[in-house]
Amino acid sequence: MEIIKYIGAAFSTWFIGFFPYFEIYIAIPAGFAAGLNWFDAFLWASLGNWMVIPFVDICYEWLMKFNFMKKIMEKSLNGKWENRIEKHGAWVILLLTPLAGVWTIGVIAKALKFNRAKLWIYSATSVGITGLIITILIINGITLNNS
Repeated sequence: MEIIKYIGAAFSTWFIGFFPYFEIYIAIPAGFAAGLNWFDAFLWASLGNWMVIPFVDICYEWLMKFNFMKKIMEKSLNGKWENRIEKHGAWVILLLTPLAGVWTIGVIAKALKFNRAKLWIYSATSVGITGLIITILIINGITLNNS
């Protein structure tokens, strides 16, 4: 793959991973569709999805000026997620990030003043495991389809 085409495919995959609601679930298949190999699709999608955590952590006050972010926070802090994070801590970050999404977990954790290092590490672990599972499922699906 020529370098310009690779950069475009990698950036698109990264951006889709970063974008709310698409996240890693759409980014990895998009990376494959753009012509990336399995490792590059996994890498750029995972990196894009995880980069939400430092972005939310660093830009939290600025993000709260936007109505859509306020709605995410209000909806998320309204009970179940807040109670779960306070009760189970890092396990919630690991297990619920794939279900609730990186944006939601990042905003909740920041609002609850969750430990920064733990948030970054556990969210990276969760995103990496989720991305690896999705990648393996896609590879196996492609292999089964070509058999």
